[in-house]
This record gives sequence, C-alpha cells and structure tokens, in this order.
Amino acid sequence: MRSRKRFKVAVIGVRGLPGVIGGIETHCAQLYPALAARAPEFKFLILVRRRYAATRQTEFNGVEVRALWAPRKHAIETLVHTPLAVLHARFRHGAQLIHLHAIGPGFFSPLARALGMRVIVTHHASDFLRPKWNWTGRMFLRWGERLTARFADRVICVSEALATDFLERYPAAWFKTEVVRHGIAPRVSTPIKTGRVLAELGLEPGRYLLAVGRYDETKRFEQLVQAHRQAGPAVLPLVIVGSGDAIVGARLRAIATDNVRLAGSRTGGALDELYHQAAALVHPSAMEGFALVVLEALAAGLPVRISDIPVHREFGLSENSYFPLDDPNALAMVLSAVTPRAVPSLEALALAEQHGFARTVSEHHRILRSVVGFVSQSAFQITPAPAGAEPRPQ
Repeated sequence: MRSRKRFKVAVIGVRGLPGVIGGIETHCAQLYPALAARAPEFKFLILVRRRYAATRQTEFNGVEVRALWAPRKHAIETLVHTPLAVLHARFRHGAQLIHLHAIGPGFFSPLARALGMRVIVTHHASDFLRPKWNWTGRMFLRWGERLTARFADRVICVSEALATDFLERYPAAWFKTEVVRHGIAPRVSTPIKTGRVLAELGLEPGRYLLAVGRYDETKRFEQLVQAHRQAGPAVLPLVIVGSGDAIVGARLRAIATDNVRLAGSRTGGALDELYHQAAALVHPSAMEGFALVVLEALAAGLPVRISDIPVHREFGLSENSYFPLDDPNALAMVLSAVTPRAVPSLEALALAEQHGFARTVSEHHRILRSVVGFVSQSAFQITPAPAGAEPRPQ
C-alpha cells in the first residue's frame, strides 16, 4: 500500500553533526532524530561537510550522517558542497526528497527538481544582508532566495518577520510558504558537574552576563563589549560564547577587558551550565531569522535582554526585555541594571513552554507528508495570500 512506502529524504545545508556551533546545526540535531522516531514512513540522511565531521559515516540518534568533501575556503563551501550532495543523494542513495537548509543551498533547488526530486527549503535568514559577503556572495545568496521561491515545492520560514520580508520580494510564492518557528527539545545530555565551567572562567553562579552566538558583525558583540566597558566597574562580568569570523574574533580580543571572558565554543553540558547559572542573556543582534539562543536561554529559566527588532518581538517578552538597536548608551544602561539571580525566571520558563518542540516536529511531519502526497492538498495549511496576489503555475 502507498502508506507503507518509505520515502528517502536527504538533508543538505548542515555543516556538521554533532557538536558544531550554529543555529541550523542545533535545529537539525534536534529535529531529525525526533522526526525519525515519529515518522517511520521516511528515512533520513544528513549530508554534512567532511572537515566538520570526525568520521565519513556515522549514526546520530537514529539518523544516518555522511560526510562529503567540501573546499576549506568558506566563501565557496556551499557553492561546491551542495551540488555534490544533491547528486550523491540522488544517484548513490536514491533520495526522493531533498530538504535544503538556508537560501545558499536553495540556489540548487532547480538541480534537485531536474533530477526528479521533491524539494523543501527552510529559509533561516536573509543572509545576503550580512556585511561579511562581497558583491559576488550577496548576488549568489539573492539568486538562492529567488530560485527557492521559484522551484521549491515548499518554503519554510522560521519566523513571521522573515516570511513577511520574503513574500514582499516574491509574493507569487505565498501558496507554498509556511511559518514554522523553532521549538526547543528537552535536553538529553547530562550537564557536567556544576561549577566546573564557572571555575574555569572565574565566575560565580548568578553573577555574570551571557552572550551566545557566532562571531559575525550582525551580532553586535563588539558594541556589546564597548557598552559593557561604558557601564562602569560595578557591572557584572560578561561572558561571550561563540566562534566564527576570525576578523571579528581578533577585534573582540583586542577590546576585551579583564571583566570580559571570551569562552570560545561550548556545547552540551558546558553550555547548559552557562545558561542555567547566568544572571541574564544579552543579545544585541541586528539581524536574525529566529534567534534560537534566545529560546535556549528562556528554556533554562534565564531572563533575557534583547535588541528591539521584529523577529525578537515575536517572543512576546515584557517591554523591559527590549532595548533600542545600535544605541550604546541604552545598552550600557541595560547591562548596569542587571542584578544577580538566584532562582529561575518564571516568565522565561512560561514563554519557553509556548515554543513546544512537539509542535515543531508535528508541523514538519505534516509538511513532509503533504509534499510527497500522503495527504490531500486540501489538508495543507497555507499562509494567507497577500492582497491581490495570484499563484503562478508550477
């Protein structure tokens, strides 16, 4: 019977699993094992990049992971790895559906469709707006978004703000675009002994500020360090967890004071401990697709102070949780106002509950089934069309 047919799904756009820092990597590390357990009609294969993987083939929580070669130069990594992965998925594994993550890989939606595969693209952020890209990189990413809008069978946007921007540029894609916000999975790792990471960094429980994210100009970490210095000697110590752009990292090290700890990449129990023991998360980012670190902090019962951008507003925090973007004086005042914390924030925990992981998994399962034809099109819940928009033929 058709319902017993097992569809092969290849996932592309993940640098590595497990233990690789990044919003896409964290999201996929949680999502696909949960989908594999919930959806036996699908078989998932995640194709990662070899330099981020310890072995060429492994199993991660019930999902097959294979590492393929990719150039070490970051600027062309996606450009080379993605088409190789699409071809590998089709001809070595007989994949029937490709799930591409981000609009860079989305550039190759036409290739996947030409090879006879269905295509889902998750739009994580308008990456062409990031300052790190030169003109060529920005054009590639803009074309990636354009080809995603034209050739993907479904486009998943991770926030309402991102979907609004995307559909303003490509209103004809309204009928196949959905918003599925990230959820947060229950922690399966066992945190390391409480106090070990704090002792390493010279911190006291509940008496430090935390920032988490990749080193990128849009995260505004340099501005955060400068505002922390401006806040004065009484401000709580600042810990920045992350890695990434070497130039941004060098600039951070150059301006960091003795009261700022650059903790590098932390995962698993070490990151859990830093979330649970902080006084507050500070996230001054100028650009986010979803801001998964905010949700991770809320799930740890951690109060958050975040920049006032549309995607952050979707968390529905109290007004005093937001501060103006790119306002060093306002940010310094926010930092100086944070006091030590001894107990979890009930507001944070309640907000995290609203982003249940089960809902995220259920929505992805429904979309997968609709794309491969397990359910009728009438059961597919589409995003309302913009006024006057007409669907284009596929």
